[in-house]
Amino acid sequence: MQPHSLFSRVTCLFSLVTLGCGAPDAKEPTAQADQPSAVGHYRCIPLSAEALRVTAPSTALVVGDSRQEAQVTTARLCPSGQVPQAVYNPAPPRPLASWLPAMPGASEGNRPVHASADSIYYVGVYKPTSETGYSLGVGARLQINNPEVAHTLDQASTVVSMVRGASTSIVATGYRKFQTSYPTLLVGHTVGGVFQHVTGWVQVHPSYYPGMDLSGYIGAKPRFFVLYSGTDWWVYFNDAWVGYFPGSRWGGAFTSGDMAHWYGEVFDAGARLPPVTDMGNGLFPPNAASGAIDEMCTHSGTNCYSIGAGQTYVSNAAYYGLYYPGLSNLRYGGNGGG
Repeated sequence: MQPHSLFSRVTCLFSLVTLGCGAPDAKEPTAQADQPSAVGHYRCIPLSAEALRVTAPSTALVVGDSRQEAQVTTARLCPSGQVPQAVYNPAPPRPLASWLPAMPGASEGNRPVHASADSIYYVGVYKPTSETGYSLGVGARLQINNPEVAHTLDQASTVVSMVRGASTSIVATGYRKFQTSYPTLLVGHTVGGVFQHVTGWVQVHPSYYPGMDLSGYIGAKPRFFVLYSGTDWWVYFNDAWVGYFPGSRWGGAFTSGDMAHWYGEVFDAGARLPPVTDMGNGLFPPNAASGAIDEMCTHSGTNCYSIGAGQTYVSNAAYYGLYYPGLSNLRYGGNGGG
C-alpha cells in the first residue's frame, strides 16, 4: 500500500466530522514539499512513518462541539501524504511556565513558584489531579487574543498544561505571541526538566500545526486539549487532533499527570518595571471583556470533566490580574501597568 493511501485512512479516522475525508470538491495545493507555501507561514513535508504508527484518539473524547463557536478548517494545506510545518516557529525566549508545586510540608503549601518574579509573570488556576480523579489530560476553551507586545524578545501566552513531578514532565498547548504580529498555535513539552519545544513532535493534521497563524480565530474560543492516549501525548485544537509527542520521549515513564494548569503568562525580556507587554487582551478582570479561559477540565481518557475549587496564583496583581469565581471559568489579563 502506498504511503498516501495509508495517510488517507489515518486522516479519515479522526476527521470524519471535520475534514470530510478528502471530499471530491476539495482542492489541494500543488506546491512542492520542500518549498514554503504561498502565504509564507508553512511548508509541506512528507507525512512521517511515525505518524502512521498509531490512530488518533476518537473525537468522541471531546465534550460538546467546539464547531459551534469556532470555524472549522475544511481544506487541506498540503497534498495527500504531506503535512504542514511552520516556516517560523522559534523556541520561546525561556521555557514554558515552571509551576513547581511545593514539596509536602513546605510552609507555603501546594502553591506553584517560578524562577524569576522580575521577568516572568503568571496568573491562573492549578488543580492536583488527585483531587479531580482524572489524570490523563487537561482541556479548556481559550479565547484567542492579539496582545500588544512591547519589546522584540517579550512573549505573551495563554496555556493549558499537564505536569508530572516538579515540572520534570510537561505537555502544553495554547497560543502565544512572540516575534510575530499575530498570535500563533503554541505546542511544547519538557523532558527531564529541560524544555524541548517541538523536538520530536509528530505532525498528523493536514491543516493545523504548531506555529500556525491564529489571526482568523481572534475573539473566538476554540478548544484545546492535551491527552495521553495509547502510548503518546496528543494535542487537540479547535475541532481535531493536531499531532503528538511519542511517549518514548519520556522513556514511557510519563503516562499521567499530577497537576493541571490553566494560565496566562508574560515574559519580559528586560525585567523592566513596569513590564508593559499585555497579557490576554490587556484588560484587567473582572471586566467582562477581559481575557477568558472557559470550561476548564481534566481528562479521564473518555471524557473531560469540569473542575471546581481550583487553586489560584497571581505573581504581581499590580501588573496582571485574575478573576476566578471557583468553578471552571476564569478571566485574566492586564497591561503590565503601562
